[in-house]
Amino acid sequence: MILARQLSTHQKFKKVITRDFLDNLYYAATLHDIGKVAIPDTVLLKNGKLTDVEFDEMKQHVFTGQIVLRETIEKYHLTESFLEMGMNICAYHHEKFNGKGYPEGLGGEEIPLEARIFALCDAYDAIRAKRSYKEGLSHLEAMKRIVADKNQHFDPDVVEAFLECEKKLLAIT
Repeated sequence: MILARQLSTHQKFKKVITRDFLDNLYYAATLHDIGKVAIPDTVLLKNGKLTDVEFDEMKQHVFTGQIVLRETIEKYHLTESFLEMGMNICAYHHEKFNGKGYPEGLGGEEIPLEARIFALCDAYDAIRAKRSYKEGLSHLEAMKRIVADKNQHFDPDVVEAFLECEKKLLAIT
């Protein structure tokens, strides 16, 4: 939320990142990896690097999450826009700004804004977090990696907003 609020102060995003957008993002972000419920624990909890086959299996979580949310919306005739946003985050948070991500190879502004915002947050968390197969890294190291991936993995506008709110983010991590 801190990052999205900061981005909302940029002229380019003032009309897009509204109070409703922020409210929807708050709930939608929690759904980003819902598709991982269908990934076998042998892959999901593996200690060490995934094989190419395992990584292909892991990548399926974006499709599964999108399908689960779409079917939920359709089955129960739901109109909550956070679920639509959740579908976008599920489906596209592994896309890269340079078009070299997955599942569709979308690039730039083809990637929904909510997914571009969440992708950076997810990457920051992944870099900082200790996992069974790696140690967590420092805030400074995470910042260096994110800045290095500006225009490649991440939307440059989102990276700039991230840098602007660094002190606020550091206070809660």
